[in-house]
Amino acid sequence: MASTSLLYLGFVSIVFILTWIFRNKGRKWVLLICNIVFLVSFGKPVHIIYALLLIIYTFLISRTIKKMKKNAFLIALLPYVLGLVFYKYFNFANWIIPVGLSFYTFKAISYLADLRSRKLKTANLLDLILYMSFFPVFTAGPINRAKPFLEQLNTPLVFDYAVQKNGAVQAAFGLFEKIVFADALGQIIPVIYNDAALKGPYVLLAMILYSFQIYTDFDGYSNIAIGVSRMLGFDLPKNFNTPYLAANIKQFWDRWHISLSTWLKDYIYIPLGGNRKGTARRCINALIVFLVSGAWHGNTLVFILWGLGHGLLTVIEGFLPLQKESRGIRRLLGILLNFALVTLLWVFFRSATLEEAFSIFARLFSWSGFSLETLHMTMREGIWLGIVVGMIVSTDILRNRTDMVLWLSRQNFIVRWTVYILAIAILLIFGAYGSGYNAADFIYTTF
Repeated sequence: MASTSLLYLGFVSIVFILTWIFRNKGRKWVLLICNIVFLVSFGKPVHIIYALLLIIYTFLISRTIKKMKKNAFLIALLPYVLGLVFYKYFNFANWIIPVGLSFYTFKAISYLADLRSRKLKTANLLDLILYMSFFPVFTAGPINRAKPFLEQLNTPLVFDYAVQKNGAVQAAFGLFEKIVFADALGQIIPVIYNDAALKGPYVLLAMILYSFQIYTDFDGYSNIAIGVSRMLGFDLPKNFNTPYLAANIKQFWDRWHISLSTWLKDYIYIPLGGNRKGTARRCINALIVFLVSGAWHGNTLVFILWGLGHGLLTVIEGFLPLQKESRGIRRLLGILLNFALVTLLWVFFRSATLEEAFSIFARLFSWSGFSLETLHMTMREGIWLGIVVGMIVSTDILRNRTDMVLWLSRQNFIVRWTVYILAIAILLIFGAYGSGYNAADFIYTTF
C-alpha cells in the first residue's frame, strides 16, 4: 500500500476516524489491527512473519536486558546484525527482503540499548508490537525512538483541531513534494544517465537534478509519515531540516535523514568513544560510522565508497578552522561547495556498480553543447523544469526561516485556501502520472 495512493488515503481516513472513536481503551487494538492490515496489503507473508519473529525476540531479550553484561548484550544483538547481513549481502536464493527491515531493526536495537542504559521502562508485548510495526513509519522511517512513542501511546488522547489539521497539511505537502517535485525530476534523470552519448552539461544537469530528486523524494515520504502520525496523536521530530543550505558536511548530516544520523551518533559513534579519546580515535570512529551508514544503505561497493567519501570529508573538516555560523558571501560559498561535494558523492549512491559511477564521471568531463531537443524536451518543458527547481530552492529558504505548516495555519481563511487550491491545481496539472509511472517507488523503501 503505497503512501501516495488513493487506497492509502482512504486507509488513513478510516484509521483516523477509528482512533478518535476508540481513543480510550480501544485505541491500541485499533492501531494493532490497522498495522496488521497495512502489512498484509503488501501481499507477502514474509513481511509479517519476519517482523513478528523479530518483535518476539526483542520482547524476550528485553525481559533480561538490564542484567546483561556488555559481552552478553553484544551477543544478544547478533541476530539483528545477521538478519540485515543475510538479506542484504548473502541472500543467494533472492528471497524477498521484508519491507522496512532496516528501519524496524534499528528501532529494536535502540529500544534494547535504551533499556539497558535505563532510559526507559520495559514495554509490554502489545506496546512493543505497536512501536515496532507503527504503519506510518514502517516502510522507510523515520527511525522514531521508543521512549517518546510509548509515552504518547499511553497518554490519553485529547483532540486538538489545530494539531490534527496541521498534520494533514504536512502530509499533503509531502505528497506534493513527491509527485510534483521528485517524480517530475525522476522522469528526466534516467534519460540522461542511460544514454552514453549524452555528456558534459547533460550529465551535470542529471547530477544536480538527482540531488533534488532524492531530497524531495525522501523528505516527501517523511512529511507524509510525520503528518499522518500527528493525526493519530504521535508527535515525531522532523527528519530533514533544509540540508542543502548547510555550509559544511557536518551541518549537512545534522540536517539530512536526522533520525538515522542521530541513531548512528547515539548507538555507534558515542559508544565507540566519540571525540573523547583523542584525534586519531575521533577520526577512526567517524569513518566507522559512515562506513556503517554506507553498508546499511546497500550491499555494493558503491555504497561503501559513498559512505567513506562522507567520512573522509568529515575527518578533513575536523582539522579545518570552520566557523559555526558564517555569514554573507562566505556562507553562500560554503553552501555551494558543500552542495557540489554532496552531489558528486550521490553519483556513487545512485550507480549500480563502480564501473557505472566512473563512467558517469568520465562523461561529465567530456564537455559538449547543450540542447533541450536532444532530451526530447520543448522550451515550455524546460521552463517548467527550471520553475520546479526554483520552487524547491525557494521553499527551502522559507523553511529555513520558519515552520511553513505553522505559518500557514496562522494566516487568514483567504490566504490559506488560496494556497490549498493552488497546490491542488499544480498537483493535478503538473504531477507525474501516466503509463510507466509508479508513485509507490520511494527511493528509500529499497533500503
